[in-house]
Amino acid sequence: MKQLPDPEIYEQELAYMPYRESLRRVTDVICSQAPINGCLLDLMCGPGYLLGQISKRRRDLSLLGVDLDKNYIAHARRKHPILNLNVGDVLSWKPARLFEVVVCTGALHHIPYEKQEGVVRRIASMIKPNGFAVLSDCYIDDYSNETERRIAAAKLGYEYLSETIANGAPREVVEATIEILRNDVMMDEFKTSLRKRLPLFERHFGNVDIFKTWPQGATQYGDYYAILS
Repeated sequence: MKQLPDPEIYEQELAYMPYRESLRRVTDVICSQAPINGCLLDLMCGPGYLLGQISKRRRDLSLLGVDLDKNYIAHARRKHPILNLNVGDVLSWKPARLFEVVVCTGALHHIPYEKQEGVVRRIASMIKPNGFAVLSDCYIDDYSNETERRIAAAKLGYEYLSETIANGAPREVVEATIEILRNDVMMDEFKTSLRKRLPLFERHFGNVDIFKTWPQGATQYGDYYAILS
């Protein structure tokens, strides 16, 4: 995986990219459905943006964030000193307890294809029997070979870039969005199709509900979130 942008630029991206709607919807789901005084884990929490939003609305929740990037965790600790934040690798980190809610947003595509199911399995193992997970990601059109995968990644990247520019993004955010397109096409990141991701969810969760947040209309590609239990 290529080096991520500085955490300040990453948070700027969230104000202009289409993914902002997915994060808003995920925040609403968690704040409305998480049990009172429950414990929530955000895996691959990045700079702590989602946890910060949740903490403003659900002060009763015990919030824990884990991310591999030390710079992102340091940024999150400075910006959200009340949060419990740890450096850890999603592929090996082991929690000391189970959680009512586990969240992983816009992150599974950073994991190589052959390891993504292992992460889904680990998430399922971290949830209490009556708990749930919310996993959001951006998906490309389905594909059957590498050429089709690259074309699908380029298509998604173009649409993402176009909307980000239309939303008035500053230069540094536009540059970061262009880099996402490159990373996806060249497989430095590992976006897949929803059709290929769904079996992973269904093998490890009894209930899988999928919701699309962008774009409107009948496209395969776009931003989706899943509520899993």
